[in-house]
Amino acid sequence: MPNIGTLSSVNITEIWPKEDKNFTPWLAEHADLLGEALGIDLQHDQTEAAVGHYSADIVFTEGDSDKRVVVENMFGPTDHDHLGKLVTYAAGLGAHCAVLLAEEFKDEHRAALNHLNSISDDEFSFFGITIEAWRIGESDPAPRLRVEVMPNNWSRTLKKVHSGLTPRKQLYLRFWGEFLPAFRATHPNWTRAIKPSKDSWMSFPSKLSNVLRYIISFTRDGRLRVEAYVDNDDTTIVEEAYRQLHDRAKEIEGRVGKKLKWGDQKPNARASRISFYFPNPIRVEDEDCWSEAREWTVKAMGKMREAFDPLLQELELPE
Repeated sequence: MPNIGTLSSVNITEIWPKEDKNFTPWLAEHADLLGEALGIDLQHDQTEAAVGHYSADIVFTEGDSDKRVVVENMFGPTDHDHLGKLVTYAAGLGAHCAVLLAEEFKDEHRAALNHLNSISDDEFSFFGITIEAWRIGESDPAPRLRVEVMPNNWSRTLKKVHSGLTPRKQLYLRFWGEFLPAFRATHPNWTRAIKPSKDSWMSFPSKLSNVLRYIISFTRDGRLRVEAYVDNDDTTIVEEAYRQLHDRAKEIEGRVGKKLKWGDQKPNARASRISFYFPNPIRVEDEDCWSEAREWTVKAMGKMREAFDPLLQELELPE
């Protein structure tokens, strides 16, 4: 019979003596851990982001939309001060998701976050998360983020339907709702996303570079497109990344197994796409084609990542 260890809790200050000097920088470097708890892909944006005379602990962006996620950390039980700061920072930074992270949640603060979720529409979300640490025997301590408060997505879905979500957006919601489980099952550990989109597209990050992401979209001319999307605030980085990738077009297309459509790289362009399309015309209203389109898209996304990801760390981009 195998040996069975005893699970014991660890005081988090044994791992991170100070919240601001130790824990906050650690969490900023471990976006995946928080993303797993929230069910979204995250990329670190700023630490100690200025908001007036104050500063938010950490700001992340959602990998599929660039929407901001603001995080307020604290050791010990929740208090009014940190809850108020969270709301202030979320408003000041235009965040669509606000996270209060603490060792313990008092009932009144749990209730406050639940109330904020109940009066917010689907574009705004409030989370309460506890930080814990555990070890088995003499093993290294392991952190755990446990969700205490989250939006009620089921009630929000119903509210969206009854609040005038268009029939087409309802179809997008259903299509992506069926697509995501198949995508996550085929490509585990690629995305943390569990929430389907109500829009015509969904975006998924590359784990190796923040200059490229992978996008699936229903186009206006009735087609389904898979693309590698080169994007950055600095247009010189976009231009150089695209040029280096285009120089290896034959290698990339050989890995994908087909000719790709390379967008014309215009001077000072914010982004460029490299794409290919589902063989047949399709709109989201064509529900009879969903199964075939979903299977094709899951495979196509895998081919794109296998072709581009190995090259991303080789890019020599301007600082």
